[in-house]
Amino acid sequence: MLKIIFPILILIGAGYLGKYLLATGPDAKKRPFVQRLPVVEISPLKAESYTVFIEASGIVTAGTKSNLVAEVAGRITKISENFKEGSYFEKDEVLLEIDKSDYLSAINIAKSDVEVNKANLKQITAEERSNLNSIKLAQRNLAIGNKELGRVRALFKRRTLSRSAVDTEEQRVNQLQQTLQNLQGAQATYKSRKSAIQAQINSSKARVKQENLRLSRASIKAPYAGRILSKNADFGQFVTTGSMLAETYATDFVNVELPLSLNQYELLGMPEAFRNKQISPNDLPEVTLTNPDSLRKDNWQGKVVRTSAALDALSRQINVIVRVDKPYEAREGISSPIRIGQYLKARIKGKTFNNVYVLPPVSVIYNREIRLLDDGKIKIVPVEVVWNSTESTVVRSSVNIEGSNLILTNLTQAVSGMSVLTVEEQRKLNKEKALQRKQKETAKRIEQEQQRQKEEERKKTREIPDFIPEDSKQAIKKKNASENNADDSNGS
Repeated sequence: MLKIIFPILILIGAGYLGKYLLATGPDAKKRPFVQRLPVVEISPLKAESYTVFIEASGIVTAGTKSNLVAEVAGRITKISENFKEGSYFEKDEVLLEIDKSDYLSAINIAKSDVEVNKANLKQITAEERSNLNSIKLAQRNLAIGNKELGRVRALFKRRTLSRSAVDTEEQRVNQLQQTLQNLQGAQATYKSRKSAIQAQINSSKARVKQENLRLSRASIKAPYAGRILSKNADFGQFVTTGSMLAETYATDFVNVELPLSLNQYELLGMPEAFRNKQISPNDLPEVTLTNPDSLRKDNWQGKVVRTSAALDALSRQINVIVRVDKPYEAREGISSPIRIGQYLKARIKGKTFNNVYVLPPVSVIYNREIRLLDDGKIKIVPVEVVWNSTESTVVRSSVNIEGSNLILTNLTQAVSGMSVLTVEEQRKLNKEKALQRKQKETAKRIEQEQQRQKEEERKKTREIPDFIPEDSKQAIKKKNASENNADDSNGS
């Protein structure tokens, strides 16, 4: 029985003891509640005008590019010093010459044919004049013959002449008529003969012009001032009509095709191209081009001159064409010319937005609102984002926020009306706390110094109660003095 009761009594006693200790123990020190507010950085808002610059990149293409083709056949007998890949040439410069001997011979033959036919024409003309005179003479002879025939017939009627005399005269008149008809027939052919010879002269002259044209084509001239991109022929090579001799491009300007999204294109503010509407060059966006693959800080200025006729079906992008004038002329700040096929970065000047706010991207929440500091509390204001970049976000607001303090700190959880501290306020509080700590530490050091001095004084004086007799007090003072001296010597 005792084995059961004894443990129960122990447990009951332990419970009462614990309750007593809790009731009689010292109270725990409670730390005062300190409200910790989020600290934010602020910046005053000021409306301004902002010009959008659109970043893009593209490939350089030739503004004018063509193939140099042989228009006549023959062997190349001469080439220019500038007929080399990468060399520059001027307009109408002779780059190649094809053997001209065949064309010179053809010209001489055609000229000889012209002269021969001209001589034949002169001869025919002289014959025509002579035949015309013969016709006139035959007409006179025929008139005389007819008159004589009439006289003979009259005499025959009078029976003064025989019939044979009349027949003889009629026969002579018939011969004169036949001669006149032959001459008149020959006269009618002179016009067609002269026309045929004149046609031959014209044909020969046309052949002379054609051969001169072919001769001129034997000298291959540059159609514009440009540069050799590649060449496919050289000295001594035989070429046929239509053979490609070289690939060239003009150096007066180059194009850079820049693919843009539709949003980027809208921000250009570029006038649209209509069939019946002209675009002013002053309305075209300006572009600055740089080479991202070079350590040189070369840049070229250009303008967007047009857009592609259609959207890319896959990327849904539109290409804008930038024109760079005189890209191959040396000027200050340019160490190398633009190269065809080169990759360039472009910075295009776009629209200018007025009365907008340029903010750090971190201060725009969910791309639709900002946080302002209003009397120490957060105020959430909706905004419209008009432009985004890695460096800044441009917004406009339907309410007046000019001069308000924008919260730049990204708070993970923030609601309207939430209290916050600015960085300046937090610095001020930190300074006040540091000053208070310093004052407490100074007061504590003073108190400790005072206690130490009191302790030293107490050791030196060691007060003697009044009830002790005077001679005993003197003996105690001497003893204390000797002890203090001993303590001082031990301390030293």
